[in-house]
This record gives sequence, structure tokens and C-alpha cells, in this order.
Amino acid sequence: MGEDEANDQPRMPTSDPAADHTNDDLGAPEVWHRVHPLTPILESLGVLVGIFIAAAYGLQNFAQTAIEDLARGDGVDLGFAGWLRTHPLIIFGVVGGIVFILLITALFSWLAWRVMGYRIDSEAIYYRRGLLSKKLRKARLDRVQSIDLQQKLLPRVLGMAELVFDVAGGTDSNISLKYLSKKRAEGLRDELLADVRAKKQGGQQGEQTPTGAVPAETVAGSPADTITDPAEAVPGAPSESEAAIDRSVPERSDDSIGVRLSKRLGALADDASHEAESSINELLAPYNVSADVSDEGEIIRVPVHRVVVSSLLKSETIISVLVVFFVIVTAIVLLAMGLTEAFIPMLVATIPGLVGAFSAFRKNLDNANFVVKLGESGLAVNHGLVSTSRKVIPLDRLQAVCLHQPLLWRWAGWWKVEYNIASAGGSGESNVLLPVGDIDQALLMVGLALPDPQMPEDLSAATLVRSAMYDRKSEDPRAGEAEGLFHGQPRSSKLIDPMVWKRRAYAVTGSLLVLRMGVLDRRVDFVPHVRVQSMSYHQGPLMRSLGLGTVAVHSTAGPINPRVTHQSVDDAKLFFSEHSERTRLARQHYDEEARRAKEGRP
Repeated sequence: MGEDEANDQPRMPTSDPAADHTNDDLGAPEVWHRVHPLTPILESLGVLVGIFIAAAYGLQNFAQTAIEDLARGDGVDLGFAGWLRTHPLIIFGVVGGIVFILLITALFSWLAWRVMGYRIDSEAIYYRRGLLSKKLRKARLDRVQSIDLQQKLLPRVLGMAELVFDVAGGTDSNISLKYLSKKRAEGLRDELLADVRAKKQGGQQGEQTPTGAVPAETVAGSPADTITDPAEAVPGAPSESEAAIDRSVPERSDDSIGVRLSKRLGALADDASHEAESSINELLAPYNVSADVSDEGEIIRVPVHRVVVSSLLKSETIISVLVVFFVIVTAIVLLAMGLTEAFIPMLVATIPGLVGAFSAFRKNLDNANFVVKLGESGLAVNHGLVSTSRKVIPLDRLQAVCLHQPLLWRWAGWWKVEYNIASAGGSGESNVLLPVGDIDQALLMVGLALPDPQMPEDLSAATLVRSAMYDRKSEDPRAGEAEGLFHGQPRSSKLIDPMVWKRRAYAVTGSLLVLRMGVLDRRVDFVPHVRVQSMSYHQGPLMRSLGLGTVAVHSTAGPINPRVTHQSVDDAKLFFSEHSERTRLARQHYDEEARRAKEGRP
């Protein structure tokens, strides 16, 4: 295969014919494009960090021994350093060995870079790598769910980025194209997204049988999703025709508000921000919130200081800090008592706690500068302080949404919004719609991600959600009526749930199952009827003796595991039966609307 370094630029419009890379050029079978020359070095950075940690550990042991010797009044043993001064050839040999290793590493990196590359044709993107063990990865464009642009710290400093292709077909199907220059990665991503969207929409127009027309074998309450390629299907993942928002189908009552808005506007542009704001506010009227859409299409921006403060108020950060503080205080007390031998080891013991606190804090900082825009394919999310990421959350593939409020966030009224999605992405991916925000921002994101809850005429969605968030403490004037929609746990569950049995409850609306949980850390789960995968009934020995049962409402993998917990046996079985039928009819109606639209019937 030929290597073409002249074609390293993405397909960007240009007036220079020599620099213009057309689809045919990138799609040529023998044209491969190289990644950034520093890619092999950055990928082997973990080995270098490991060597550095090993050296630092040795120096730390030497320093600890020296300090302990000085504390006992002994001199520091520098015999080995003196021996090295009398044998300069040893030093020369060590330095020469280090230089030789660096040269070999540079040669290996150069050879590895020579075989790394990617190419694109009309059907797929290919990525190859490996000097000794060669690998070739392929991602079909019609199976690509999203393309995320990520920048870790060092690549960001060097002006490089990584493209991550989320591909339906399993967690091992994803492809990471790293590293490219940021400008090149952005241009390639934008054009590939356009190609993927065009290919999927073309596939949708050419379909003879609409999505959902062929029923799948499901258990009670599961949606009958049509799988067009059984060999490559992923449980809970969308079919190829579902991967992009199908604009040939009009708005449906069970579409999320964000999907309905995307179908109305297509995409947010600078000259459409006023129309976008008007449409968002119209659709979000049941939640009594309004959105301010900037000229750039932003609907939410989370300031850095809010993310920092909220990170410090999380339980894992506070526990790590308290453990470190306790160990340091104990070490000082022991030193004051004359137990000097225990002082240094206890200080060293604080290192894991500090590392743990820093890791938790740094992980939360990944959501700094969190910006949300509404685009034609879903929510476009940018976030990151040290490492940055840019991704699109397709709202038509969200399966469940939850609100979460840690105990120490109550004073500020902050909430976090997470989601489950039908995707083949890895378990390490972030499922965050809003890392931290006030109640209006939380209601805005929940409203965009969920369908209209189809409440009774005399109640609003805002009243229901606020009752789910604050239960009987809700300040909504009609909170009492909304509280009547919730079914709580029986008093017999007090033995199993002594603290939460009064708060735990569920409510069912025309389109949603709402679950209220948590006393110290409040939590509310929302599961649309059309997104329920299946259901199961569970009763352990203790629950059987108390006459209780639990119903699990199965969703796709993610942070949300919805359960109607510890209801009486009769109520649990009744809910299981009614909700199974409810979700089946909801999905049947949802698919029927799409079928009628594609057949041109009203």
C-alpha cells in the first residue's frame, strides 16, 4: 500500500487545486494518510511515566532512610555516592546506556509512525497500526453513531486531538484515530459527520419496511425494535435506521422535546437563535422554564468555579481529605510523644489518600467549561479544563434520565443530570447531561431529554418533577395534588428500608415512569414507556416473609438502574402486569406513527 504524505490534510474546501482533497481522493483504495509524528511517543508515554515513578520511589526510600538516620543522630550513609566518584567509567556507561535506549526508542517510534495511517472510502474508515503485530480496524460509516473529538492534557498542549468513533456492533467496535492536529481533526470530523448523516438519511429513504414494522421477540414490556443486521446488532443499541434523527417522520407525542425541536429547526444557526429560543420555550412550557439561546446556539454554560466548588462538596473528596487530615494529626501527636520512628512512615501513608483526593477532584474537573448547544443531531457538548472533549448526545437514543443531588449540594440548590443511552460505547464513557446546575437548568435538560409527560389537565410537568425532587417539602402551590400521583412503600418495608421508606415512591404518567429515591442523596429516575427494554419481578426470602416484591424496569447500560422497590406483593404484581401492557402499547403506537408517516397516511 502506498503512503501519501501530501494528502495529510482533511477534505476542506479550497481554491488551490493541488491542495483540494475530494471525496474520490480520500476514497481511493491505495491512499493512506499518516497521523501526527508524535503519536507513537504519546502512546508509549505510560512506560516513561512508569520508569519515572520507579526512580522516584527509589529516591523516596533513600530520602526516608536519610531522614530517619538524621532523626536518630546518625550520619547519612553516602558510601555508594562516594564509590561512584571513584569509578567515572560506571557513570559514563550508565549515561551512554540511557542515550542508547533513547535512540532506540526514537527509531522504534519513527518506524511505528511509518506504518500508522488511515484511509476513507465511500463505505468505511480504516485505521492501521502496529510494527511487529499489525492491526487493521474498520468502521462502516452507516454504523457510526457519533464522532467525538477529545484532547488530553499533553496532546492539547501540543495542539493535537483524537477522534473517537462510536460504532454499533459491541464495545470493541469503537475506533480511536490518534493523534491529528486539532485543525485537521476538526475538519475531518465535520466532513465525516456530514457523510455519515447523508448516508444514513439515504438509507432511511431507501428502506421499504419502516422501523418497527417487523416485530422482534421481546418479553413483556420490551420495545419491539427492528434489527436490520442480526450479526452485528447490540442488545439495547439502535438499529442503523435509528442512529440519526429521522426527519421524514413528523413529531410524535413520545419523542423527546429535544428531538421535536431538532425536527422543527434542523440546526441552530446565528440567524435562527431567536426562532430557536421561541421554539424551546414553547415546547418547555409544561416545565415552567425558559432558555436563553446565545447567538452561537448555546443553551447552557456551567462556570468553572461552580464545578470546582461542587467537586469539593462531594463525599469521596471530603472523605479522602478527612482521612489525610486524621493521619497527619496522628503523626504530629506521635512525634510530640517522642515516637519519631513512626512519624515518617505515617506521613508517607498519607500519599495514597492525597492521590485519591486529587484523582476524584481531577475527574470532576473534566466537566469544567461545560457548554451545551442544540444541533440537528442532538445536544452538542463541549467540556474539559485540563483535557477537553467534544461530543454529540443523540437525544433520540436516550433511554432513561436521572436527577441526583448529593447531601452537601442542598444549600446551593444544585442538581446533576445523567442518562442511559442505546450505544455500543465503552463503560468508561461519561453519561452526563449536566454536571452541576440550579433547578431551572436541571429542569431544562430533563425537559429536552424526555417526552412530554402527558400530565392530567390540572397539573404541570414542573409540579410533578418538583414533587419528585423535594417530596412533601416542595414549595409548588399544587404539590399536594402531585403527591397524590405517587405510590409509596408500605409500612412493612420499614424493616428493610428504615430511613428511605417514607420517601421512596413511583408515579406513572401518560408517557413516563418517575421513581423517587434517596434521603441523604436525593435521586429521581425517569423512564419513558417507549424505551423500556423488559421487566422482571424479584422476591428474596426476607421480602417474601414481609410480603414484599420488587419490579426491575430494564434499561440499557448506564448509571440508571430503575426499580420499583419493596412494594406489597399484590401491588408489585399489579404494577408488573399493567406496566408491561402500558409499555407494549406505547411502543406499538410510537412505531405505528412512524409507519403511517413513511407510507404517507395521516
